[in-house]
Amino acid sequence: MKRLIVLLCLLFLIVPAFLFSQSMDGWTAAYGDWKMVGGRLVQSSTKAGMAQAFMRLPQSGVMQYEFDVKYIDGGQDMFGAFGFHVGIDSAARGKSWGNGKSFLLWLTFDPKAYGGSGVYGQAYYSEAHSAMAMVHRATAYELPMNRLKDINLNRMATYALPVKARVNYNTGEVKVWDPVIPNYYYRFSLGGPMRGGNYISVRTNSLAASFGNFKISRPSSF
Repeated sequence: MKRLIVLLCLLFLIVPAFLFSQSMDGWTAAYGDWKMVGGRLVQSSTKAGMAQAFMRLPQSGVMQYEFDVKYIDGGQDMFGAFGFHVGIDSAARGKSWGNGKSFLLWLTFDPKAYGGSGVYGQAYYSEAHSAMAMVHRATAYELPMNRLKDINLNRMATYALPVKARVNYNTGEVKVWDPVIPNYYYRFSLGGPMRGGNYISVRTNSLAASFGNFKISRPSSF
């Protein structure tokens, strides 16, 4: 009997530890092959379009979002992208084009679609899981290839691309820092105040990548 009690106690100790090891530190996979690896959130499928994972995070006022992205695989076909949604009212729980009412920052390399050889930064306003539109012309914000000429796909896994953005939900203004030029940022408006959100999400398209070093803060000013 004592042995049974000891075994049951060990089981109850092991099971929570196992469940904890399988968690994603607050992230939930909506679509794609997501898992935590070495403290980083990894999406490992190069086939999954519209891959997405979300986390609950109340947002209002002025919010600043910072993290970094590491390339894993999928760039060989010269088509791939990643981004993140902020201010999501209700997160999509499966494959989706948009993500509730939210704002998406997107970095894409797609010469076939845009007729250029650069990487484009884009901003979208999502109205629903299936409705999303760009808030500017598609090629407005380009990172020219001559600034990226030294990037080697075979060594990309060692490079962490920094992402930093600040959103003023009271006015709809946004700042996005250039990942290549130090202290340089792009500034634009979504046209008016935005409702605060309950979730954030990261996503990839035909790209395996990892996300880490998340830092969400509330600056005293925009």
